[in-house]
Amino acid sequence: MAQRTVCLCDGKYIGIESIFTVVNGRQINIPDKVEVLREKSRRNELFCPCGCGANLILVAGDRNLREQHFRIKDLELEKKCHLVSEGLESVDSKIVLKCWLDDKLGDQDIESRVPIHAVDDINRKYEFTLLSRQNSVAVSYVHERMNLSDEKLTILETNSKDISIIYVVDEANGGTGGQYPERMMKIQFRQGYCLYLTIEGIDYYKATLRAAFFAQNADGFWCETTFANAPISAYGIGKDGQVAFGGTPLSDIAFLEKGRFESQQEIIKFQREQEARARAERIKKQREEEARKREERQRELQRKMQEAEKRRAEQEEQLRKQQEDEKKAKREQMEAFLESLKNCKIDQSRQVRDPQGNRWIQCKYCGKWALESAFASYGGRNEINLGVCYDCQNQHSVTIEKSQPEVKEIRKKYDPHECPECGGKLIRKVGRFGTFIGCSNYPSCRYTRQN
Repeated sequence: MAQRTVCLCDGKYIGIESIFTVVNGRQINIPDKVEVLREKSRRNELFCPCGCGANLILVAGDRNLREQHFRIKDLELEKKCHLVSEGLESVDSKIVLKCWLDDKLGDQDIESRVPIHAVDDINRKYEFTLLSRQNSVAVSYVHERMNLSDEKLTILETNSKDISIIYVVDEANGGTGGQYPERMMKIQFRQGYCLYLTIEGIDYYKATLRAAFFAQNADGFWCETTFANAPISAYGIGKDGQVAFGGTPLSDIAFLEKGRFESQQEIIKFQREQEARARAERIKKQREEEARKREERQRELQRKMQEAEKRRAEQEEQLRKQQEDEKKAKREQMEAFLESLKNCKIDQSRQVRDPQGNRWIQCKYCGKWALESAFASYGGRNEINLGVCYDCQNQHSVTIEKSQPEVKEIRKKYDPHECPECGGKLIRKVGRFGTFIGCSNYPSCRYTRQN
């Protein structure tokens, strides 16, 4: 924070910036004002503005301008001072602005930190940073834009009478990030543009002033457009209190630049609209082409499906005819097989099977030939293809019972190494369920038993 930068004298606030000026291109102290303040200090007429009643003395060396400030006299140190210190950058900015007004207006009686009640008879805490009554020009400097309240700006405006106000803020307040710059727009609404101050200490000739305005671009974002950026000494102040650059009021330059910016944005919007229409047309044509190709694919798919259905029907018809032919061939083979059973003598050494591999047996009693499932019993030595059908079993049950002793007698003479169905040799075999006994005449004889 800066040292004490303001005092109260004769009911007025005097800032340390009031002793600075510019003469022949050099920034110096004003000897007369320094001497006046020192004389008033000797007479104890400089007071602390916080109201503690302490007397102040001016410290204004000629070696280091930064040492210049007001300090409490040694005899007054026991008093409790409540003055809030001001930031060093804020003080340096006010010194630069004071030198700017001196340089451009030539007024040797510029006041600093002028409360509103000094301009009008109301008691408000708001003040003009600098005031030239001779030129009716005031400067309102704000270090942080958070202090740009509607109340402050309205009071300054309402009580300025015929005074032109120049609003200046620190450069750190620039930029938007695309958002609406609410507080800076309050200045732009009143001044037509915004002024940003950049300083290097209190050196007036190293300070720069940037003029800019805010407007929305074609995307709806808020942009800050700089239309003047130069050392503050390059800016003039007209008789009407208007800041000028290159002899042209900044308000006029801002108006032209705003028009140019808006025209550019309108061109961008128009181009985007044209591009959007062209893009929409391309998308429309693309969709139409896709729809046409989709219809073609659907027609092609439908054609292929019809062809596939036709081929399937042809294959089904071919398969049906093939199955009918196979059935017919099987039927003819079966008829030939059955016919052969009637006219030939059957060999009892091997099983009788039809073309499909089904085993056929002849009934001993009725002589009919039928599948093995139609017989109650069949097989035996020299009777592989003979058996008793279920019909004859019921009719000849007595005869069968009488023959049982003979069967038992035959079983007594049964050789375990001889196949009971065909008389072939029984051998040990290995299957997927383990070992078993089977006939060596397989596959003509399928007799098996457990091991």
